[in-house]
Amino acid sequence: MSTSDHANLPPLTKKDTLVHASEGHAKEDHHLTRVVLVCLDPESSETTFKWALDNFIVPEKDLIVLVHVRQIDIPVAPYIDSTGFIDDVSQERREESHHLLRLFAQELNKRKIACKAISMVGDPKSELLRKAKEIKADVVLMGARKMGAIKRTLLGSVSDYIVHHCPCTVIVTKQLDQNHTQERRKSIVSLTANESNTK
Repeated sequence: MSTSDHANLPPLTKKDTLVHASEGHAKEDHHLTRVVLVCLDPESSETTFKWALDNFIVPEKDLIVLVHVRQIDIPVAPYIDSTGFIDDVSQERREESHHLLRLFAQELNKRKIACKAISMVGDPKSELLRKAKEIKADVVLMGARKMGAIKRTLLGSVSDYIVHHCPCTVIVTKQLDQNHTQERRKSIVSLTANESNTK
């Protein structure tokens, strides 16, 4: 796909807000050929973003679409007008969402990586799937959230749902503990130290 094809992503819906857009290397005659949807949430965003930068993103060919979905939980109680409460919470969550997206979009901007940052409202499962289909993403990157067994059973995992229903490749990142990272480094050193080592 050419740069102009990616610049003309489908129009945003009423629930979607474009928070940031930059062209990255596009001005330098590089052609973007891949759309990477990066799903951010406060719990796993740093891990997912760092993994994407270190292991996956190719600045000269990728358009990164950062997305964050905010859920609005409506208090249910008889005879209570919750309109004011919902407005206050909605505004607060909107600001948090925009701040999160701008933070990571600015980092991509510094590295001259083409980027769009979109804030959405609704159920994360359906909204992320909708956006992946809408922009015809080549790959979706998202973090695994730490949920207990009961919560996972009752609510279901967003990442599980996206993996099973998304039409493109989905990569789920996990935060590695320090011991695993150190052991992995030792393993790499031992594997590369001896060329005849085939383990």
